[in-house]
Amino acid sequence: MKVLFLEDVRPTARAGDVKEVKNGFARNYLIPQGLAVVASEHELRRTAGLRQQAEERRAAEAKEWQDVSDALKDQKVKIEVRTGPTGRLYGSVTNTMIAAELANMTERDIDRKGIQIPAPIRVVGEYKIPIRFVEGVSTTLIVDVVADDASLELNRQLEEVEALVEAESDVLDPTFEDVLAAAEAKIDAEGSEESEDESGSEESEDSGETEADAEEKTEE
Repeated sequence: MKVLFLEDVRPTARAGDVKEVKNGFARNYLIPQGLAVVASEHELRRTAGLRQQAEERRAAEAKEWQDVSDALKDQKVKIEVRTGPTGRLYGSVTNTMIAAELANMTERDIDRKGIQIPAPIRVVGEYKIPIRFVEGVSTTLIVDVVADDASLELNRQLEEVEALVEAESDVLDPTFEDVLAAAEAKIDAEGSEESEDESGSEESEDSGETEADAEEKTEE
C-alpha cells in the first residue's frame, strides 16, 4: 500500500514522504495512529506543505537538542553499578542505563538507540561514548562508571576479613625457613642423644672388665 507520512517515523520515513509499506503495517499501525494516510490524489497535494512543516519542526527540535548537547559538554554521566573487590562489574553498562541517567539529567526522553557503546564496559572508570540525540545533533559524552554504595561497603568488609585472615596466617603458619630450622635442630638433638648412648655403653664395658679382674685377684 502506498501511504503519505504525516509524521516522522524513524527510521522508516519522514513527514511528507510517500512510500510503499505492507498493508498490515499501514492499516494496523500507521493510519490508526495518525502517522500516515493512504496516498490518494487529494492527499498527495498536501505533500509539499507537509514537508515544509516537517522541516520547520525538525529545525526547531535540532536547536533544542543542540542546547542540551552544549549543556552536557562539561558534565559527566555518572552510572552506579554493582562491582566486586577488583572493580569488575557484575554484568556490563548498557545504552539503556546511560539513556535513563541522561533522561534524569536533562528531563527529556532519550532514545537509547542513539547511544553507541564502542566496546563492552565491564570495569569501573571513565569512558567516552558517542551519542546522537536527533538527526544532525551528535556529541561525545564522558560516562563515569563507579561502584554503588552497597558494593563499596561490601568490598570494604571483604578487605578487612582478608587482612585479618592474612595476619592470622602469618602467626599460625610457619614459613619454610622455620620448618627447615626446626628439622635441623631435631636432627642435631637426635645425633647428640646417640653419641651419649654410645659413650655410656663403652663405660659399662670397661667397668665390667675391671670387676672381673678384681675377682680373679681376690681368688688368688
